[in-house]
Amino acid sequence: MASRSRDPARTREKILQQAKREFAAKGFDGARVDAIALRSKLSKNMLYYCFGSKEGLFIAVLERMYENLRTLQQDLSIRTSDPVVALEQLIQHTFTAFLKNPEAIHLINEENRHMGRHIRQSKRMRELYNPLVETIRIILERGHETGVFRANLDPAAVYLTLASLCYHYISNQYTLGIALGVDLGADKSRARWLAHITEMLIIFCAKTDPKKAPKKEVPSPVAKKQSLRAARSNNSPVDRAMNTDI
Repeated sequence: MASRSRDPARTREKILQQAKREFAAKGFDGARVDAIALRSKLSKNMLYYCFGSKEGLFIAVLERMYENLRTLQQDLSIRTSDPVVALEQLIQHTFTAFLKNPEAIHLINEENRHMGRHIRQSKRMRELYNPLVETIRIILERGHETGVFRANLDPAAVYLTLASLCYHYISNQYTLGIALGVDLGADKSRARWLAHITEMLIIFCAKTDPKKAPKKEVPSPVAKKQSLRAARSNNSPVDRAMNTDI
């Protein structure tokens, strides 16, 4: 018989843990509230009491998943770091956050399959991600002030880039590994990819000094004529014969 708990916080946490596994494994449509209640050792009525509905439970699971990812990104702790080091750390933390949460990959894929229908109802998403965008803005602005990053970088675009590069590798490691003949799950492969995307983003954000950039010299019209005359005068008899109109 399903038990009742007198600790609401503990009960809620127990339900969320079991619901996360059920939704990650079977998706929203395939998940069953009965199965979640059974594994939680609680009555189905208790689940509905805590979350209102299956959809309400799924939204709570998504919110908790994003909350955990944001905690692992540790972005607030890097705000005072050197700008380049801070960006490197954010990329590493984001990659590690996805790597340590395979169920998060399944849940995000599932919610995107539903076109964000459930998470759109959440009142916490902007609350969770606004501080992250603000951290990136601080890093980029300080980097520009110290002369290492270029101006007018969009914090949201920078995060979208780094999150995509981290997420895509992990979510597609099995199919791409087979297609490319590479074990993308190996520690060396992951470390190589992390180093690669970190270098890409640092180069993208880096400030280029126009004075140090190589300039391509464009010959003047006079120089072009002199070069052409020199080429004609140096033609061999064979060259001249081949260039003679018949």
